[in-house]
Amino acid sequence: MEKNLGKDWDVTYSLSQVNARKRLASLLLWLTLPFPNFGRGLAFRGWLYSQIIGTCGQRFKTGPLVNLYNPARLTIGSDVYIGYCSYIGDGDITLEDQVVIGPFCSVTGGNHLFRDNSVRFGGYEYKPVVIGRGTWLGANVNVLAGVTIGAGCLVAAGSVVTKSMPDNCIVAGVPAKVVGANEGDSGLEAGNQVGIGRSSDE
Repeated sequence: MEKNLGKDWDVTYSLSQVNARKRLASLLLWLTLPFPNFGRGLAFRGWLYSQIIGTCGQRFKTGPLVNLYNPARLTIGSDVYIGYCSYIGDGDITLEDQVVIGPFCSVTGGNHLFRDNSVRFGGYEYKPVVIGRGTWLGANVNVLAGVTIGAGCLVAAGSVVTKSMPDNCIVAGVPAKVVGANEGDSGLEAGNQVGIGRSSDE
């Protein structure tokens, strides 16, 4: 995975730099909306975002309306894809190589806190999130702060992941739990391999 874990985000970037990247991410969300939702459109959109992400590997691709709330705190590996209308929130979030995030997902490294029985001005608590290599989050998955999902996992659509999960498992439910083992080579004999690869025309 192409990243540098030796640099702490708030040492690398000043507050003004962090806020500038937030503004650029918001701008890119709308400026890239006309790009095609396939092939070179995904690749070019991902390349633009990669210029403002804290650490980003190669061939990053995103669908339209992906909200990267705080790109300065993101660490993204190579061959990562984030689907339509997904939200990658605040906090230290790592998406390892070949992670696939489906549409309408939420991954956030921060939680709201309460003060005087109100959440409005209670502040935040941050805990790092890690999504392991080759893991697939189905549509409408929510991953909460402090969670590590292992490599090679399949997280079923609609799941809410509140605790860490081991490698190579199928995860489902609200709250999510391990429901089985994930076959790591299930696609080797598949007859339809169209679109499999790393080219910008994928």
